[in-house]
Amino acid sequence: MKKKIMFWELVFMIVSALFGIRWISRSTAESFGLGLGAIPTWFVFAFIFFIPLSLICAELAATYPKDGGLYEWVKEAYGEKYGFLVSWLNWSSKLFWYGSFLTFLAVNVSYVINMPELASNQMFVVVFSVALFWILSLISMRSMELGKYFTSVGALGSTVPAALLIILAFVAVVIFKKAPSASTYTVASLMPKVNANSMVAISAIMFGYAGVETVANFVTEIDNPRKNFAKAVMVAGVSVAILYIIGSFAITMILPTSEIKASTGVLESLAKIAIYLGIGEWFIRIIALGISISILGAIILYIGSPIKMLFGSVPKGVFPDSIIKLNAFKIPANAVLFQAILVSLIILSINFLPGVDVVYNVLVTMTALTALFPYVLMLLAYMKLRKTRPNEDRPYVMVKSDSMAILIAKLLLVVVVLGIVLAAAPVMPTLKENIIYEIQMIGGGLVVILSGLLIWKRYEKNI
Repeated sequence: MKKKIMFWELVFMIVSALFGIRWISRSTAESFGLGLGAIPTWFVFAFIFFIPLSLICAELAATYPKDGGLYEWVKEAYGEKYGFLVSWLNWSSKLFWYGSFLTFLAVNVSYVINMPELASNQMFVVVFSVALFWILSLISMRSMELGKYFTSVGALGSTVPAALLIILAFVAVVIFKKAPSASTYTVASLMPKVNANSMVAISAIMFGYAGVETVANFVTEIDNPRKNFAKAVMVAGVSVAILYIIGSFAITMILPTSEIKASTGVLESLAKIAIYLGIGEWFIRIIALGISISILGAIILYIGSPIKMLFGSVPKGVFPDSIIKLNAFKIPANAVLFQAILVSLIILSINFLPGVDVVYNVLVTMTALTALFPYVLMLLAYMKLRKTRPNEDRPYVMVKSDSMAILIAKLLLVVVVLGIVLAAAPVMPTLKENIIYEIQMIGGGLVVILSGLLIWKRYEKNI
């Protein structure tokens, strides 16, 4: 009998899916658009986006405890077509996410091997990213029985460096007063600037909080999912929100927002702390190793989950049998290999852009835009299920009142749609560049949606 995913393993999986230490540096970087304004932004969106989204996912997972997550929930409300579409949107958004995450991983590995100059070497980043993605894809083909060990260790690899950043920044600046705070915290300085960059940054903050639904794709592998999933979501969710908010304070105590880089900010701030406290170079290498392990855990989880949802749950005939065929571990192995080919092509094409940081920012922005699409369908499905099935057996509910649950979901839907609109805000310096940028962002989103609808139309025609 296959061992189930226990409660604390589930907590670690959710933390691994949700928390990315890279968001601490990316959100507070002045070039990103928020600077110190990231601190209240993390706090506000924890309440208006992250918490209600997590509670809704917990309720849906407890009510419909089947592998498939978003697919199963939307299918319950709107049928197979829209179940497929939400799976398609969820999977396609991850194609860009892999590239941004692998770029961040390559930067950390360069510090692990004590060659930080490789962090800006695009050839190293490309070769490393493509090779590692293929290795992790092969690992993910053995189900989460193997992958959960990476995610459990990975959660510690991300949260421990974040905790060290918070603690050591406080020790260096407040207790030992090795240096004054690099930032001054006032109501005025904490107010986010209103411009195109900050508008795009808000959608990325939302993406930083996204991902709890991913773990629901393995709900049949979880021990007592109706009870443990909701409980694990709350424990992991509160921990993640606290780390983002306090971590943003910590990094801006060490580095001014103008000096924080999206891809290297955390390591550079920790390196500065190490100098203040007389800690050797080995410290940064260990931290970079921990972050690297956390990224490995998250990538393995995200490789297997959307694949299992899309290629393992949709009706037979949507995709060729050779793609959806399950291996001995009930994973569509050929689909994993197909995905590895697509991701490799995206990484190779995007890296023609000048500079690793530019590549990283473009990939994250594309991911933030496309990753919010599935939530629109999920929230519409949730509202319909609460309205049309008031007597459904729901072991866990966000709120007992159907009308209140629907109202919360409507408000959350407004926030999600706003995030999608803001993600496509023009950020280029000239009109011509903005026109090209908007065609890429909006056109890319439309291509993803329309291609999914065309695949389904072809399936309906064939049957």
